[in-house]
Amino acid sequence: MTTLPLQAWAHRDGKINMQELTPADWSPAALAARAQIAEAFYRFAIAHDEARVDVVVSCFTPDTVFEVAQGQAKPFTSFSGREELFDRLTRIIAEQGDQRRHLMGNVLVEELDLAAGTASALAFSVVTRAADGLSLGASVVYTANLRRETDGCWRFTYFFIGMDNYAGEKPEAGEKAA
Repeated sequence: MTTLPLQAWAHRDGKINMQELTPADWSPAALAARAQIAEAFYRFAIAHDEARVDVVVSCFTPDTVFEVAQGQAKPFTSFSGREELFDRLTRIIAEQGDQRRHLMGNVLVEELDLAAGTASALAFSVVTRAADGLSLGASVVYTANLRRETDGCWRFTYFFIGMDNYAGEKPEAGEKAA
């Protein structure tokens, strides 16, 4: 019997390149950066749930690339730049029309280069869905690259949403006419 998605698909497809545990920089500056990176994930999740696309977009760089996939590394949709991100997420949230709550956790900073102001990180999320009751909407893995901008904020330059599965009818990724 085949189970879909395949177990550990994100690792097998190359979306998660988890490193072995090794000593890391735990200086105050590195700890602050790790906390700010985690906050970017948390802010994305809560803002998405509250349909605050303006706040979501503030978590991304102007040149960001945003991809969404289900059960595999190959995205079913991809868009870039803050303007397209704002437009598409506005339409996606309108299509969903229910109340989502992302329980964002397991944020892991895999690479952190304070001198260059770059990082890569991953996180997991369980998304609940409240619509005529409460149900599980999705289980998700996120992989991201971030850059510390001149204002000191760590923002996503690349953001991959890999849903293990999705309950209900998937939005058409904002590709419907507004």
